[in-house]
Amino acid sequence: MSGSNKTGLISRRALIGSTLAGFNLAALGSARTASTASGEKPAKLLVLGDNASWKGTILQDAIPAFTKDTGIDVEYVQLPMEALVVRCRAEMSGQGPTSFDIVQMGSSMVGWMHPYVEDHKSLLSAAAGQHASDFDISDFAPRTLDAVSVDGKLCGIPYRATVYILHYQKELLKAAGFAGAPATFAEFRAAAEALTRRGAPYRYGVGTCGRQGPAISNHFCPFLLSNGGSFYDLKTRTILIDTEEAIDALEYYGDLMTKHRVMPPEAVTWEWDEIIANGQNDRYAMSVTLNASGTPLNKSKGSKTAGRWDWAVVPGSQRPEESKSPFFVWSFAVPSASRNKGWAFEFIQHITSKEWARRSMEKGNASARLSVLTDPDIVETYGWTAAAAAQMKTAQANPNDAHWGSLELDLRAGISSTLQGQTTARVALRAVADSWRRKFDRLKL
Repeated sequence: MSGSNKTGLISRRALIGSTLAGFNLAALGSARTASTASGEKPAKLLVLGDNASWKGTILQDAIPAFTKDTGIDVEYVQLPMEALVVRCRAEMSGQGPTSFDIVQMGSSMVGWMHPYVEDHKSLLSAAAGQHASDFDISDFAPRTLDAVSVDGKLCGIPYRATVYILHYQKELLKAAGFAGAPATFAEFRAAAEALTRRGAPYRYGVGTCGRQGPAISNHFCPFLLSNGGSFYDLKTRTILIDTEEAIDALEYYGDLMTKHRVMPPEAVTWEWDEIIANGQNDRYAMSVTLNASGTPLNKSKGSKTAGRWDWAVVPGSQRPEESKSPFFVWSFAVPSASRNKGWAFEFIQHITSKEWARRSMEKGNASARLSVLTDPDIVETYGWTAAAAAQMKTAQANPNDAHWGSLELDLRAGISSTLQGQTTARVALRAVADSWRRKFDRLKL
């Protein structure tokens, strides 16, 4: 099938193509009676989200099932992240109703989006659809609910919860003389160098996302946090990105590319799709990347490295217990200006229900439901869930405020310049800190 592989893991291009084509699925089955709390049934619901490729189950399976059950067409419009934010800000802060009924909301968007979405606790209490009785909000990991809440207001329903973990080809590591996964920065670099030597000229020790886009700062963050670094204090606005801990972390990370040459040089062009595709094609032996990437790497029939991967928490700087990761939650929310709040929430309950949360793991999702993550069959099937659960204990969310999106753009530029050898880590992060100070002064924060 064009745009997909035999396991159903579809490419971003295929997802975008399906979005542009739209979904006209009313003919798939008869509609049931509308629930009393949902209001007048619309002909179509519009979902607005980003163009990342983890929504295969939603697009290919859950939406057709919802349409068959309700008779409501669903269109999922996917945009690049920056375009998504711009459109959301413009429509949700306006005077009229939004053109979309449901919005996909990242945890870093909650800081500015929360005034413009419904309190989902109220929506839960009024829900009367087929999932209302057994939805079980307590089944969601508490940290995921915290990540999408502001001052007691539940701003969305979690769908995807990710941390960064170490993915490694265990037999390659063993053949290079390492009994287990590297647990410190020094061990990680030594393993990366040995793996690069043994894999030359094609396979490198480490893969990463180095393009100056949405993935670059997230892939640096495990090294920043595990070295005791941070961004800034949310309350005092004290900037921490140019501390010695942060500078040392970026110097270590940049040296992997420019000095030790254990990363493929073209990794400076990689983002989410490329880190998976190149792992599947055996371009690297280790990567600190998203937990859910383990599914397409290790389970896809199109992966040349399927069955070879194992997982551990990310290395700590000096000691294993220093291991930390960024923590992200994607949720779905009903805008306060949505025309179809009741039915919009029923759709959210549908895709985040226990049934669809479990099935979403097949196509690269990382469910936020505890019953899924702890299911023995899931643990055995996917492998990476145990490492992700251990990593979650020390994971930290990126700053959850209205200005993080703008500030992160500066950080992307600083990391990129270091990975490409254009500036030192110290110069890069001092430039980031200076830009942040100017923005805080301008915003009077």
